[in-house]
Amino acid sequence: MKKIGIFVEGQTDRIFVVKFLSEYLGGEHKFSRLERKFKNKNRDEFITKRIYPEAKYFILIFDSSGDGNVLPALYERAENMIQNQNFEYLIALEDLYNRPRNKKKLIISKFEERIKVFRFHDRLRFVLAIMELESWFLADANVFSRINNILTPEYIHEKININLLAINPESLPHPAETINKIYKLLDQSYKKTKDQAYQITERLDFDFICSDETLAKVKSLKFFINNINESLE
Repeated sequence: MKKIGIFVEGQTDRIFVVKFLSEYLGGEHKFSRLERKFKNKNRDEFITKRIYPEAKYFILIFDSSGDGNVLPALYERAENMIQNQNFEYLIALEDLYNRPRNKKKLIISKFEERIKVFRFHDRLRFVLAIMELESWFLADANVFSRINNILTPEYIHEKININLLAINPESLPHPAETINKIYKLLDQSYKKTKDQAYQITERLDFDFICSDETLAKVKSLKFFINNINESLE
């Protein structure tokens, strides 16, 4: 069973990654998984464990509990996971948000320099969602109409002047705030709650967001998928 670790910033990302893997691999039973969350320096918090004896993959999804924690969590655990626990690849996924868009290359360069201390540095990967993982949600322009049929792309365009059918969601400065504006059309707020994360991810059209058409625009999602593919091969 091939073992892979994916480090994420928080709850929404973790829920998305589990759903993505289930859809991408052809069902939740196709991979065993362990979900853990950073609690404090002395211990991590157990969230979910699913073991399927026939699964080809074992995937740890580690919730680093906040912005700026993903890479430190990976650096701290990489040696033990690769050398002692036989993980083959570790992927760090975090948002670029709150940092200038033009600093992306510098941030990645610093990561590549930092991991040179590890003999297995070629098995550590870093994905930056531009600007937030919510841009991947917005790539599916019809996802909100599956939450409430009033929220068609045309209605959203009319009310908040954002054309989800035409824009590249990575061009938005704050994708989560765009989703908040959409929720406000229902007199609600997008607060990245557990229920909202499931509400959106369960309604995403994964065939569409993984299509060539979508990935030609949403480059950070394409890079994430490429790294998943390489890890699983």
